[in-house]
Amino acid sequence: MCSGIEYEEQLHVWQDAAVRLPVLLRDGGVAWLPWGGRHGLETIFHEGPCARLESIRAGKWDRFSPRPVKIPLSRYMERDGKGRPCWTRVGPGQHLQGLLASAGGEQRVYVVTVESPEGQGNLQPRQPRVMSAPDAAAT
Repeated sequence: MCSGIEYEEQLHVWQDAAVRLPVLLRDGGVAWLPWGGRHGLETIFHEGPCARLESIRAGKWDRFSPRPVKIPLSRYMERDGKGRPCWTRVGPGQHLQGLLASAGGEQRVYVVTVESPEGQGNLQPRQPRVMSAPDAAAT
């Protein structure tokens, strides 16, 4: 699970209640949108910061009119088994795949996750989906 990103030398961490993530716009600009649905708060959105790729493909997000988006960053953070932050850099031209969810006049962005490859000493069973520019809209 992704629990933070760094973008333009600023950290954006899931644990911050008002955290927003950058989303690339078609004109090259950036929009800042609320990250996911907060646990324990009443919301029409799914709770948590991430959306499983398999759930998107199975239609579980359809009621939110999901759209793939690009989340720009220089690195992302996961937590190890002891809750310590571990950062992973992404390469030039790479970004995280995000899901833009819309409902009730609101929008939220979720980090799309996939199963972590076996045998690579991964921190978590799931990891963010890192994409290169030509692959951005693939779901």
